[in-house]
Amino acid sequence: MKLRISSEHQRHIGIIGHHIVHSLSPAMHTAAFKKLNLDYDYGVMDVTPEMLPNLIAAIRALNFRGANVTVPYKEKVIPLIDEISEEAKMIGAVNTIVNNNGRLVGYNTDAHGVYISLAYYAEEIKNNHVVIFGAGGAARATIYAVAKFFSPKRIMIVNRTLDNANVIVDEFSTKFRLTKFFSTSENEVAAREIEVAALLINTTSVGMSPSVHLHTLPPLAEIQKDQIVFDIVYNPLETALLKLARTAGARTVSGIEMLLGQGAKAFELFTHNEFPMHVAREVVIKELMQSRRNIA
Repeated sequence: MKLRISSEHQRHIGIIGHHIVHSLSPAMHTAAFKKLNLDYDYGVMDVTPEMLPNLIAAIRALNFRGANVTVPYKEKVIPLIDEISEEAKMIGAVNTIVNNNGRLVGYNTDAHGVYISLAYYAEEIKNNHVVIFGAGGAARATIYAVAKFFSPKRIMIVNRTLDNANVIVDEFSTKFRLTKFFSTSENEVAAREIEVAALLINTTSVGMSPSVHLHTLPPLAEIQKDQIVFDIVYNPLETALLKLARTAGARTVSGIEMLLGQGAKAFELFTHNEFPMHVAREVVIKELMQSRRNIA
């Protein structure tokens, strides 16, 4: 989708990333604009790292209302914009930029996506144990949201590169003193933690299409029937991890919930309108089902 540039008013929004041709954000937001009769359009801005500063300058100077930001630029855009919200500062990543008459303000709506996804289970998570796979930007937003909104007793970060996990442990231990943070890269330690956790969350891309048979569960680890398992991967609709969880009798939370939740918050920042969640959900599921049929 090409963005139409005019100087009349800020009506253009897009998603910034690299290798993001299959992003569902254009379909989701376009359906929402149409439902509310809003005069916005939404496109994909797939750029290489060296192009990023010029793109941000263009968003500032032209009639863009703003942009969503995805990998690998959630951290890289921060020095290129004017201001970031306190939440984005604590998380260390920006996934939404709003253009306020040439002043670019960064937000992180991923945390809202996590909150929306897990709000139903708030009482079960409170004062309990949580295991989170991954230590990247999505993990930071997830850990922030879980600690802030659900107050678990303990969060264990499982990541192959222990140094990355340890950085998060050190940072968040000072921000959320009621929650104990730990990290491991060892499968045996992770398996023991998984056994006693109330909530398991995958924040990595493991299991994303086309690698649909992969999952983050370490050897010897078993999902329990009373657990909650959340995978932020939304393509496929049911990942290999969620299939294992369903088979074990656990409750599952699809990555679609996070996609819609973060999109809803960004939509409201862009338009000051309430996001038509049911319309966006229908479009996202339709797109994913079509993608699945095309692969088959």
